[in-house]
Amino acid sequence: MLRPNRKRQSVSEIYRIAHRLLREGKTPQAIRQLQEGISRFPNQVLLLRSLADAHRQSGNFLEAISGYERVLEMEPRDEISLNGIGNCLLRMKRFHQALSYFQRILESNPDNVYALAGAGDAHLGMGQPEQALQAWEELLKRSPDNVFILNKIADHHRRQGRCELAMGYYERVLQVDEKNPYALVGLGACYAAQSDFKSALEIWKRALVQNSANVFVLSRIADAFRRMGQWEEAVENYRKVIALDKRNTAGLLGLAEACWRTGKIQEAIEALRRLLQVDPQNTKALQSLGELLEAQEEWEEALGCYERVLELSARDPKALLGKYRILFRSGDHGEELRAIETAIQEIDPVLLREKQAPELRALSAEEPWELSDVPTTTQSSQETPKRETGSKKGRSSRRAAQRTQ
Repeated sequence: MLRPNRKRQSVSEIYRIAHRLLREGKTPQAIRQLQEGISRFPNQVLLLRSLADAHRQSGNFLEAISGYERVLEMEPRDEISLNGIGNCLLRMKRFHQALSYFQRILESNPDNVYALAGAGDAHLGMGQPEQALQAWEELLKRSPDNVFILNKIADHHRRQGRCELAMGYYERVLQVDEKNPYALVGLGACYAAQSDFKSALEIWKRALVQNSANVFVLSRIADAFRRMGQWEEAVENYRKVIALDKRNTAGLLGLAEACWRTGKIQEAIEALRRLLQVDPQNTKALQSLGELLEAQEEWEEALGCYERVLELSARDPKALLGKYRILFRSGDHGEELRAIETAIQEIDPVLLREKQAPELRALSAEEPWELSDVPTTTQSSQETPKRETGSKKGRSSRRAAQRTQ
């Protein structure tokens, strides 16, 4: 196969090949193609600007800025280069400098939608949300169907808790592009924020139709089922999340809770173990795993979990209490138990009495997750009857230990 003679390639051919490589995600090859072209045509603005764009897309912002500045030396009012520098500075969080470049464009061309969008982002980064909205609304006057800006405004209102306003903008996006995944996800989030999880699920399922492997959307669907107390559906969707992203810690924690709720204790334990392989210092997962293992009477591993929590947070009351329960069962750690009692009494004097008597047991499985936003089902809200178990001798020894306090 004959290779093309690069020495005979025109500027437009070099540009076309480079942009094809960029579209294919082959940025290093595109950069080499453009650099070779510039070595032959050193003053070609098209190639210089394209090379700067390629550097910006690859995250090499300083190199990109240098390239755009070379263009501006030849064409001081080049809007694409001014906008390119502004966007690099935005990514570098140098918002004041970025704004100055966007303003240079708007002084000569107030209708430049890219500069208006960038100016809004700069104002937002500077902590000036109202000026950001003003810039974006000005842009919409010139480009009312600009879905990128409509989504930006909607997102801003949603984050400020103004869900009704946000929903209006997301719906404007969907009037232009009914399958826009970003607007569908945002609109679903607004419904979820209003505790309308049924509507949120309907919206997110529409987004999932376009890409069934969208981990972000699957996670939102699983969370919605969790918050509705539909635990089997939550398990199913968390499993899909983990199948696609084995290191998704939020998904693993959600799967562990949903599995516990549906009686799949071993799967819950395995999910927490996998989570801790990814994030070994996750105290919430360590505490939850300890309590589930304790409920399964796997004392040694449960004790290891509590001790690991205490290495990370020496005064964690739940971990102290878990360690206390296990040591109390063994009956031969009097000095250490007294030290733990003293520590718990200093942190929460009620906690020890409530959780120790009349039976030393693992915390209820409601507590490890600490998910106050999860609606409590009838079954999980019923208090487990407290009863004494074990031999008469064992019960007597526990009562004696309680009296020493």
